[in-house]
Amino acid sequence: MGDPALANTDSIHDGTEDADPLHVLNRRHFLTVKSHIRQKKHEELLALAGEDPDRPVNLMNDTLLHVVIACNETDLAKRIIQQMPVETLAAKNLYGDTALHVAAAVGNSEVARELFRRSEDLIGEHNLKQETPLHKAAFYGHHDMFWCLVNEGQGSPYERREDGATMLHCAIMGNAPGLALEIAEHFPLLITSRNTMAVTPLQLMVTIPGLFRSQMVLGSSESILYNLIPFEKDSRRTRQRDEEEAPGSPNDAPQAEAAEQDDHEYFGRQRTIRSRCLSCCCTLVDILLVPVKWALLFPFIILRAFYPRTRQLEEIKITHRKALELIEYLVRDPTYMEFYVLGRKQSDGGASAASFRERGERQDQLNAPAASTRRWNEPPLILGAQMGIPEYVSTILQVCPEAATYLDTRGRSVLQVAIEHGNREIVRTIREMSRGKNPVLPSWLLSRVDKGTGRTILHLASANAPEHNQDALQMQDQLRWFETVRDMVPKKLVYSRNAQEMTAEEIFTESHQALLKSCKVQLMETGRMCSGLVAAVVFASSFSIPGDKDPATGNPIYFGRAAFKVFSHAYVFGLSCAATSLVLFLSLAMSPYKEQQFRRIIPTKYFFASSSFGLAMLSFLVAFTCNIYLQLYGWQKTKSKDLIPFVLELTLFPLICFLVLFYRGSEFGLSFLYRSWR
Repeated sequence: MGDPALANTDSIHDGTEDADPLHVLNRRHFLTVKSHIRQKKHEELLALAGEDPDRPVNLMNDTLLHVVIACNETDLAKRIIQQMPVETLAAKNLYGDTALHVAAAVGNSEVARELFRRSEDLIGEHNLKQETPLHKAAFYGHHDMFWCLVNEGQGSPYERREDGATMLHCAIMGNAPGLALEIAEHFPLLITSRNTMAVTPLQLMVTIPGLFRSQMVLGSSESILYNLIPFEKDSRRTRQRDEEEAPGSPNDAPQAEAAEQDDHEYFGRQRTIRSRCLSCCCTLVDILLVPVKWALLFPFIILRAFYPRTRQLEEIKITHRKALELIEYLVRDPTYMEFYVLGRKQSDGGASAASFRERGERQDQLNAPAASTRRWNEPPLILGAQMGIPEYVSTILQVCPEAATYLDTRGRSVLQVAIEHGNREIVRTIREMSRGKNPVLPSWLLSRVDKGTGRTILHLASANAPEHNQDALQMQDQLRWFETVRDMVPKKLVYSRNAQEMTAEEIFTESHQALLKSCKVQLMETGRMCSGLVAAVVFASSFSIPGDKDPATGNPIYFGRAAFKVFSHAYVFGLSCAATSLVLFLSLAMSPYKEQQFRRIIPTKYFFASSSFGLAMLSFLVAFTCNIYLQLYGWQKTKSKDLIPFVLELTLFPLICFLVLFYRGSEFGLSFLYRSWR
């Protein structure tokens, strides 16, 4: 039997535990209702509802109507509603939910219509969290139910929960950006609404990981499927708004095309193949693209039919796309920047960077609130940089570039925040938008120097050493990151000194000493271990050449067989790779491990040592397999009934392991080797 209190699982720690729970359960009545629902005995259930409609069924104080609605028994629920007295329809469970709350939570529009047809007051009933049925429908993302309650039930979309959350907040918390976008379009006053923690809908989005691809961990196979799912690149909703906001005559086509070119160049928007062509060629391009689209769509249709996870990934991708459209719409609101600037005190942040520089306030002199409450005083762009959500930040910057000119409560720009938190993709986005002779983002983001500490963004990057060493080449990654930021700052600031008279390179050397030592220890241990392993494998695989010698020629009797040729070449190649790997690993064990050697020399040695080690193992496996094959079947003609079991014994278990690990997200060290070569 379903749980009618499913809509209240988020109420465990919200204060509703103070409600007086039931301590006595009528087991006979509970089991009777459960059995009747499972066996579809509707007449017996109707009789029970007629006897005492307010009688609780379970320890959640749910009535029979609550339970029937939660079990999606639509016809039975409608019959019970029709026979119940109107005053009993407002019965509430332990959380204060009426039957309409439960119907809104499960998305049953038919039952909801029947309920507010008999009692219109149900639409305004509040539970213990001050939620109306509209809040439930928004939180669970039931589109049809929400608009049914608004349009037919005349529900107020401006009601707030106990925590101050509006319908827009609830839709975002329920991971329903599509519904949230429609709510924002129909009720624009909710765009700038705040809950009791002063959190706006746009700020709230950074706390919902399911809205963004970068915050989800998918396996290798799932990532491939996710990328193969066909989806329109350009937002249709955004294009429609652009057309409405910028009407023009046919004579304005050249100017519009030039503006589109600038838009794609400066704001980083990808242009489709069609947008790159002249208007006269668009029809031809559309015709040529039809078979290409079908070729890409056909395998996806097959996968969706036979692999349920594909449908789930498609829904996830749609959610991610809708989330970006919601961000675009919220940021495009004309009152957006004015709201964030005027809605806070100047001392709490939000002032423009120019005014902040004119005041010259030191970071320790800012009258900022505690960190727990200051978080929501930050602009959404700063929050996105702190949380490391690149698509969130890039969307805001593309739609509203002026958002980058506002600082946080500590006087930091969005670039400084991204560098301090090590969010490199966000830094790359800002770098691309700050390039050129006429960049869309101001160049002072790259040249800003903190007046109190004298630190540039290069100083921030050099001091950002990881607390835990992830792998043996983490030092190379840090050096490459330092070079990336160094290429961003103006040349005059590369060797600038902070208040302690230290350059960024000096800070980097000092802050990365522990990491350097850790990487050195890991590489030396790896070199010693693999050197011994290579020597052991070479010794163990030193088997004799299969077969006897031909008395006439002196060659092995299998000399002309294809398997013998594969054996000889694989064994010699494996021996060469093993010797190379052994020398390189010994070289790693004896390297001095200076800081700059981690940029090129040591990673290159490690790349070739690991590659030759893997090739040696593979070559010896092939040679040993050919040897076994010649020993078993070299004297006779091989038949398929003999060859198939031999191949299966050799490959079946490794193949199963490979597929399972690949499905579970293993990369088999390929990305690690790629990083070492860069």
